Amino acid sequence: MRNRHFLKYLMVVLVVLTAFASCNRPPDLPDTPSISFERVTFEIRNEGDPLFEENVLSLSFNVQDGNGDLGLDGTEDNAPYNTFNLITDNGNFVEFGDRPTDPPFSCLHYVIEDAENTDLNNDGDLQDTLLIDFNENQFNIEVDFLVKVNDTFEELEMRAQPRGSANERTFCGISFDGRFPCLSNEDNPCDFIRNNDRPIEGVITYEMNSGLFLPIFRNETLKLRFKIRDRALNVSNVAESTEFTLQDIRISN
Repeated sequence: MRNRHFLKYLMVVLVVLTAFASCNRPPDLPDTPSISFERVTFEIRNEGDPLFEENVLSLSFNVQDGNGDLGLDGTEDNAPYNTFNLITDNGNFVEFGDRPTDPPFSCLHYVIEDAENTDLNNDGDLQDTLLIDFNENQFNIEVDFLVKVNDTFEELEMRAQPRGSANERTFCGISFDGRFPCLSNEDNPCDFIRNNDRPIEGVITYEMNSGLFLPIFRNETLKLRFKIRDRALNVSNVAESTEFTLQDIRISN
């Protein structure tokens, strides 16, 4: 993954910036970002093509930030944006099953070397499952899916395995949390953002690509709940979309 640990899950997420405008108002906006829902659309691209068909749910939202420090490069994996930290005990990396008080297996608590194709503890093999401190700050946008059940919206935890399965609580499902890029048209946008301090506002469109949308949500009424972080790790307000069905918001390509 640009955040290595969840690469196999976040490959389904594509982030695009569709519009951004420098704000002309005085720099009196708070440094903590503020967001509000703008639009959500569903599109089947290259429909019928077995190789290139894509089911894309696009979330657009308005954003304001007082110092403009929004966006992460996909290659930024150093603290505080790293994916995880390995846990040690008396100087030794802790493996799954070493200590009876450690949590049960979950992709939020452990990393499997073989899946990462990396010898994380430098012991000469890729056979270890290591205890980690999962870092949510690797993401600058988090998206929850809410499904309407008897006139009440309930979260469907996409990050977990299907309800009722043996691995329901492993949180090894699909995450639509991810990153949107630094909001600048400069050649090195994140460098530009780091060296500037000015308010910005605009619209971000965040694209989520998954073949599961239709099988899971074909007949459901949904909402999206979301929040963002800036580079200083200030967390925005939580915003929600209006309720929708995939059929209602589908657009033609």
